[in-house]
Amino acid sequence: MIPVGYLAAIGIALMFTLYLDGGIGVMMLAFLLVMPLLSLSLTLIGKRGMEIRIQLPDECSKGKQIEASLTLTKKTPLPMPFLRLRFYADAHFAPLNASAAELPEPPMCDPNAFLGELRYHHALRLYEKHCAVQHTPDMLPFCFTMGLQREYTCKILLDTRYCGSGEVWISHGELTDFLRLFRFRLHKEPRASVLILPMIPSIQPDNRLFQSVANEAVTADEESEATPVFSASATPGYEHRDYFPGDSLKRVNWKLSSKRHRLMVRKDEPAALAKLTVILDFHRNPSWGSMKKCLAAEQLLIEGALGMLSLCLRQGYPCVLYYQDENAAWTQFSADMPEQVATESVRLLRGGFRSGYALAQSPALPPAVAMQNDLILMCFSTGAGDSADAVEQLNAVVHLVHPVDMPGGRASTGTTTVWQINEEHRLIPLQS
Repeated sequence: MIPVGYLAAIGIALMFTLYLDGGIGVMMLAFLLVMPLLSLSLTLIGKRGMEIRIQLPDECSKGKQIEASLTLTKKTPLPMPFLRLRFYADAHFAPLNASAAELPEPPMCDPNAFLGELRYHHALRLYEKHCAVQHTPDMLPFCFTMGLQREYTCKILLDTRYCGSGEVWISHGELTDFLRLFRFRLHKEPRASVLILPMIPSIQPDNRLFQSVANEAVTADEESEATPVFSASATPGYEHRDYFPGDSLKRVNWKLSSKRHRLMVRKDEPAALAKLTVILDFHRNPSWGSMKKCLAAEQLLIEGALGMLSLCLRQGYPCVLYYQDENAAWTQFSADMPEQVATESVRLLRGGFRSGYALAQSPALPPAVAMQNDLILMCFSTGAGDSADAVEQLNAVVHLVHPVDMPGGRASTGTTTVWQINEEHRLIPLQS
């Protein structure tokens, strides 16, 4: 829409031509009429040959700072008019504009009030106008113009905060001519994503959950026939590890301990070790409110599951991890060494937590787990899916792990023990 002021300038030039000086007035009118056409032509040419790209690294570690490259290219050597756009980053990153205020809550309609519907629509229009001009913490505004150069790149620093698939995008792109008489909305919104890897915590062996699982594995082994590993000399060959408080004294190798002057525990429970199972349920809990709260709680579950898995492997307990992949199908991962956990975390995060409808086709439990009853199982869940309810129906030793202060948390019952994980990755049993 042409501004009223510009139309008034044309009217003044017309009055000047008719009543004061015709020659100068004609020149003024020609300038006021030709220059907008020239500006419009340059804008349309620039819009046709312009391209916006965003580039991010494929992956990075949580807590690191990365660069996002915002590149503008044009096919013509003619100068490009003003380009205004907004650069957004999702909740996986620290605020881009920390000094900006959050958007206010949208207006609510009160049908019982006098002229409530009309007031609501008026307030809604004002709210939308306010949102169009207010800067938010997750947004950075930009204004670009290019002369004879064909390409321009802008670097934007991003601080990663939560693990998962972080995304950035361009929105509200608008191209304005040099006289700012014409505006064109850019409908393309380029996006880019980066996989933010978790920081796998180093959980110590004196962890109460691990001690419970280790003792249950020993008990299960004593009730079954464990076959020791035989070496080439046809004698039983055992692997050993250091003793930690809570280990069963029946597993202490006293002869070896006297030689090394410290307690050594045998790792000869092959039948029991195969029963350690970890389930990571990727159902997102909608009752947690904002996306930042969801990501913080989900990060605790991911890092807690990977930390416990790594601890079990370091102590010689092979584990099986189940999680829902990006196609909402259960994936099985069998690990024997701690180094495998970091590699699997990359594939694990490509699926990540999703809302319930995205995992609607996925069964509550992996079929391999649902058919077994002699498991020692650790289930990391938000409580939004059916996995937490399904594991309680198994005739197995179950440990449910939820984020601390989870709404609607459950208590320990029967053979199921409920644990809460806090920001320090400490696992606290929830008393019934």
